[in-house]
Amino acid sequence: MIQHILIACKKVTSLRSFSMYQNNMQKIKLDLRNLFDSSVKAVQPDYLLKKSLLLDGNVLNVRDKKYILNNNVHIIGFGKAVLGMAYEAEKIFGEHLISGIISVPEGIMDTLKNSSNIQHVSNSVLKISEGAKNNLPDKNANETALKIKDLVKNLTSNDLLIVLISGGGSALLPLPLPSISIEEKSFIIKSLAAAGANINELNCIRKKLSVLKGGGLAEIAYPAQVVSLILSDIVDNPLDLIASGPTVLNNDSPDAALNIVNKYSLFEKMPLSVQKCLSFSNYNGEKSIGLKNFSHVQNVLIGSNLTAITSIAESANNMDYNSVILSTSVEGNVSDIGKLYATLACSVCKILHEDIKDNNNEINNIIQQIKQTFTVYENAENELHTALQNVNKGLCIIAGGETTVIVKGTGKGGRNQELAMIFMKHMHDNSQKCPLLKKFDIVLLSAGTDGIDGPTDAAGAFGYGQQYISAKEQNINLFEYEKNNDSHNFYKKLNGGQDLIISGHTGTNVMDVHILVIKPN
Repeated sequence: MIQHILIACKKVTSLRSFSMYQNNMQKIKLDLRNLFDSSVKAVQPDYLLKKSLLLDGNVLNVRDKKYILNNNVHIIGFGKAVLGMAYEAEKIFGEHLISGIISVPEGIMDTLKNSSNIQHVSNSVLKISEGAKNNLPDKNANETALKIKDLVKNLTSNDLLIVLISGGGSALLPLPLPSISIEEKSFIIKSLAAAGANINELNCIRKKLSVLKGGGLAEIAYPAQVVSLILSDIVDNPLDLIASGPTVLNNDSPDAALNIVNKYSLFEKMPLSVQKCLSFSNYNGEKSIGLKNFSHVQNVLIGSNLTAITSIAESANNMDYNSVILSTSVEGNVSDIGKLYATLACSVCKILHEDIKDNNNEINNIIQQIKQTFTVYENAENELHTALQNVNKGLCIIAGGETTVIVKGTGKGGRNQELAMIFMKHMHDNSQKCPLLKKFDIVLLSAGTDGIDGPTDAAGAFGYGQQYISAKEQNINLFEYEKNNDSHNFYKKLNGGQDLIISGHTGTNVMDVHILVIKPN
C-alpha cells in the first residue's frame, strides 16, 4: 500500500515538474518572440530613411552633401525593405518627385497593406511592381529591371536619382547580359547556392552576369547625381555586395567569378553562354561607359544587422536578462553553427552551476573556438564574463549574420529552421552526457528579419533539446527530415507547428538574428 502511494506521489510530482517546465518554456518563447519583434521594429525602413534625409526648403542634406531640388527627383528601388522607404521618400520630396519605379517581392503588398509603417501617398507617382517569387529572379522582376534601366538612361546632369536598396535586391533587379537568359542565370545561382557558396560569392557571380549590378546602374545613370540609401543584409556591410552593388564601382578581379565557379567544380555544368561570359575577363555586355570613378554617386548606409542586435540587447536588459552581443558577423555552415551554440550553452551552464573552477579559462576556450568559425564582437568575452556573475538572472546571448546550408535533399526549409533543428539535436546529445543541463531552460530563436526563411512562410524556428524527445513521442523521424533538408515540414509537424516563427513579410531585411536564452529552472 505504501509503495503504491509513493509511486502515485512520484507521478504527481513528475506531472507538476513537467507542467512547470512547460510554463517556463512558454514564458521564454514569448520573451524571445517579443525580442525578435523589437529587432524588426528597430530596422523599419521608413524610420531609418527619415533619419537619413534632411530637407531645408529646396535643399536636401544627406550627411555632408547638399542637393538642390527643382522638380528633378526620380526614385528607383529594389529589395524586401524598399516599399516603406519609397513611400516615406515620396512624402519628403513632395512635388519635387516626378517619377519612380519600385521592385518588391511578390505578395508583399498584400502582407503589408495594414502595416502602420507603410502609408502610401494619394496620387502617388510611384509605380510598384512585384516579382521574384520565393526570392528567385523571374520574368516579372526582369521586366521591372528593364523599365528601371530605361528610366535612368534618359536622365541628365540636372536630375537627382534616389536609389533605395535593401536585401533581396539582387533577385528583384536581375536583367542578365544580352547573351544570357534569366533561366540560365538562375541556374548557376541555384547550383552555387546548393553547393554551399556564401552570399559574397553569389553576388560576385551576379555582378559578372548582369547589366545593372556591379556599378552598372550608376554608369547608365551618368551624368545624373545619384544618392543611394542602403539597408545592409550582408555581414560587415560591404556596399559593393549589397544587392550586388548596382551603384558601387566594381573592384572584383577579372577572374573572380570564374574562380568561384571552379572552386565548386561547376564550370562544365554551366550553359555555354555563361561559360563564355566567365572566361573572358573583359566581357561586360552593356557596361561600356567605363567610368573610372563614381564622383556623381553618394552611397549611404542607413541601417544594418547591428541596429537590430543592439535593440534586442536593450530590450532583453529591460526584461531582466543579462544580455551579451556575441557577433554581427555569423557565417558558416548551419551544421557547425548549431553545434557551436550548443557547446556554448553547455559551457555557460557548467559555469552557472559552479562545476568549473576556472571560469575565465572556460569562457576563453569557447570564445576561441567560436572565433575559428566567425568574427566575435570585440567586447563579447568581457560581457559574457560580467553577465555570468549574476547566476539568478537569465542570460541572453545575441548574434546575427547569415549562415549557409549544403543542400543534399529535396525537402522544404530554410537556414534558420535548419539551424534550430541542428541546435536541438546537439542540445539533446549534450544533455545525455551532462545531466546538469536539465537544471536549466535553454532555447534558441533563429529567424530572418525579413520574415521569410527559404521558400517557406516561416521566418525561422525555436530550437531546444526537449523537441528531440517530443519528436520521438509523436513518431516523427528526425533523421529522415534532417537528411532531406526538410526542416520546415519537421517543425510544421512537431507540436502542431507551435515552434515555427510566423510573421509574414516584415517590410525590412538585415539578415538573421540568433537569440540564445539560458535560464536556471
